[in-house]
Amino acid sequence: MKWIGEWITGKGGTDVDEQLAPHVFQKHILLQKPVAKAEILASALGCYTVRIDGRLISDCYFAPGYTQYNKRILYNRYDVTEFFTCKDSVIQAEVSGGWYAGRLGLTLKGNRYGRKRAFLMELHVTYTDGTETALGTDETWMVTNDGPRRFASFFDGEVYDARMSLDEARWQQASVYDGPLPQSTEEADGVFVMRHEKLNPVRIWKGKDGDTLVDFGRNIAGIVEIGPFHGHSGRRVTIRHGEIVQNERLFTENLRSAKATLSYICKDGIQEYLPRFTYMGFRYISVTGMDVTDENICAWELYSDMQCIGTFECSDENLNQLQRNIMTSLKANFVDIPTDCPQRDERSGWTGDIAVFAPTAAFNMDISRFMKKWLRDLSLCQRKNGAVAMFVPDNGFGWHKGDGLFGLLANSQDALWGDAAILVPWAVYLSYGDRTILESQYESMKKWIAYEEKMASKHSIGLHRYIWTAGFHFGDWLAPGESMLENMKKAKWTSTAYFANSANLMSRIASILGYEEDAQRYRGLYENICRAFQKILVDQNGHIRNGFQSAYVLALQFGLLNSQQEKTALEDLIADIRVKDDHLSTGFVGTDRLLYALSDHGALKTAYDVLLQKTYPSWLYPVLCGATSMWERWDSLKPDGTVNTDGSGEGNMVSFNHYAYGAVGSWLYTRIGGLEMIEPGYRKFRVAPMPGGGLTYAKVSHVSPFGKIGVNWTVENRLFTLDVNVPLGTEAEIIMPDGTFYQYGKGEYHLSCSINQEDLTR
Repeated sequence: MKWIGEWITGKGGTDVDEQLAPHVFQKHILLQKPVAKAEILASALGCYTVRIDGRLISDCYFAPGYTQYNKRILYNRYDVTEFFTCKDSVIQAEVSGGWYAGRLGLTLKGNRYGRKRAFLMELHVTYTDGTETALGTDETWMVTNDGPRRFASFFDGEVYDARMSLDEARWQQASVYDGPLPQSTEEADGVFVMRHEKLNPVRIWKGKDGDTLVDFGRNIAGIVEIGPFHGHSGRRVTIRHGEIVQNERLFTENLRSAKATLSYICKDGIQEYLPRFTYMGFRYISVTGMDVTDENICAWELYSDMQCIGTFECSDENLNQLQRNIMTSLKANFVDIPTDCPQRDERSGWTGDIAVFAPTAAFNMDISRFMKKWLRDLSLCQRKNGAVAMFVPDNGFGWHKGDGLFGLLANSQDALWGDAAILVPWAVYLSYGDRTILESQYESMKKWIAYEEKMASKHSIGLHRYIWTAGFHFGDWLAPGESMLENMKKAKWTSTAYFANSANLMSRIASILGYEEDAQRYRGLYENICRAFQKILVDQNGHIRNGFQSAYVLALQFGLLNSQQEKTALEDLIADIRVKDDHLSTGFVGTDRLLYALSDHGALKTAYDVLLQKTYPSWLYPVLCGATSMWERWDSLKPDGTVNTDGSGEGNMVSFNHYAYGAVGSWLYTRIGGLEMIEPGYRKFRVAPMPGGGLTYAKVSHVSPFGKIGVNWTVENRLFTLDVNVPLGTEAEIIMPDGTFYQYGKGEYHLSCSINQEDLTR
């Protein structure tokens, strides 16, 4: 669209968050006639809010959203008819640095995308007599930095001085912004970040240092609201955020440089405060400067406004808590982009994390629109050679130079991380049946797999050109009990396996889209990688050379082996698990498929033994440590309750809210619950529960594009009973534990069969 408004900004050079309060822009508007409709279109280089006569026009947070800013920026559309009458109105817009000009992760620098914050807006009015008028931002707007919000930063928090008023501010004319702009300004294609669940304190007590500690009961991403309470002018309330408490003190070392602090300076009288331009990852807070009660403090979860569409429940309360932890970390890390963690000075859109977690996320929440936005930016920041950034948006690393190690990371590409270009749109397509996401991402997918081919063949000949060793690799990232260097040395196996998987998926995707020539070529590539894997990475006795759990898992799940080698790999996987006393030893690349590799190859009991393991490393170890969210590392907390900040050389890389290992959720839904799609969007689905582990019931539901699917099974006195709801327009295949097969259309069905009770126990 052609804008009549201009980008406006404040005076001076670079807007540095630490030195400059948010801009507040203002314009008086006089509408002479009754209004039938009024609409605002707004955007910012930074994050913005708009108020009309002091009222926020939207409850959303962090508009216009985070995109690959050198390529595109979004604008938002708001119906503001209710705000205007035939009178003088005041429009005010507050703009912080946000992702655009504020401090960003990894390098901790601000102004990664630009030096100045700026604001763009248009007001379009239709009067009741049918006439129209429009106005936009220009030099007639006024600007000040004298608002009560003195500081705003994602990592560091806010400083709010309630004694200050915009009525007393020093206003000056705004300047037309003349700096660089994104290549395009597009209407928002994602979903707003909103406030959701309200959390009241579950415990309030005095800490060792005399501060007040508050426990909100769950480790979330969000904000704290204070008030109402009575205060005196100049009194400072300080709120620090943390994920855990150690020795009666708030633990903040794992936040690294993030201050995660709110500072509120009181006016005389009643106080109320709710942050607008920051969010934290926390369960606990430390408060000084006010008397905290249940009535004057609460927390709000912030996450993108997605509908919850999936549920899981079973007879094991530990698994139910695991599911709750998965959901909490899903929400906490879906804040406009899929982030890695909400608490420390990072919060970046790491591609490897979402690559493994996307199927679990898509089952639980409708992530279709959320992911389409993010995948568009993945394509936009994809390198010319097809390489995919480690995180999306790329924080400016792709076009800012001289970033040392962090620049190397951002401009290096690895299997799984880069494979997000294929794995994420594929997961969205399967879940919702919308092939347009495959169509829109197809060129990006082709570029990525061409990059994989180039890297695998680098300095190689013969079958070795299908074994990917060149370049930087994370390998079996965060596999327990190993250093990062040891994780990375496993890349030959893990990267080659994911290369094969992407080739296989690309063959299927090309066929779906009607590109048969591409489909055949990618199928041939997949077969060549499999041959190379079998010849080079498997010894003459059928064992994977230097095998480890993730190598066995990926080889089994991606079909890399012949039938005899598969049998040997399964035996080796089970043996490795047994010698480790039924513990897993997989990192990011293998954990999501570990239980599938066991259950789908005839080792269901071993799968349950691993799932229900209660000591480190396992999924239930954090649960029994009291976790309310997923952890980044299997041992983020030691058995003695202290934080594992020494680990295997990882220093303070400890996050208690990281969803990658929550990818196990997919197995809970599809194997315990038994619900799995056969055709995209669940037009045809299978119900084939795999009871075991002593479970006596499980319930799973999912709201598909055709309606709600429900599965509920119980075991009692050797009788297995199953209830299934099949929505209109779908077809269900049902396989009972005794092998009996049924096929049904729309309806509710009740089935039963006898079952060997010994098969259900550990």
